[in-house]
Amino acid sequence: MAPTSRRNNKSTSSSGGGLKGFFTRAGKSFYTGGVFASDKCYKVAEKLCKLGFIFATVCMVAYAPLVFEIAREGQMIESEKLQVGELRNQGYSDMQLRELGYSGPSIARAPSVLLKK
Repeated sequence: MAPTSRRNNKSTSSSGGGLKGFFTRAGKSFYTGGVFASDKCYKVAEKLCKLGFIFATVCMVAYAPLVFEIAREGQMIESEKLQVGELRNQGYSDMQLRELGYSGPSIARAPSVLLKK
């Protein structure tokens, strides 16, 4: 009577033997692993979103004014170059232009090899 009761216990339990039991246990294991992985991935994604928001905010606050200032400086140099060109046509020398307060990049001339003849 003991062997039949043991056999009945195995057949009624969900962890039966053979391929059916293996696939049942493997399916449960994969499902549990998937739930665990999706939970951890969700938490990691939340942290990465927070870090991304902080990084984007810092970039806007710190680097945007720098980019605008660099663009404005380029415009100022271009306008000074136009003024320097007009003053050179009037006969001012480089030394006189420096004394007037114009910056070096706006006074600098192209090398003679680059000038078209």
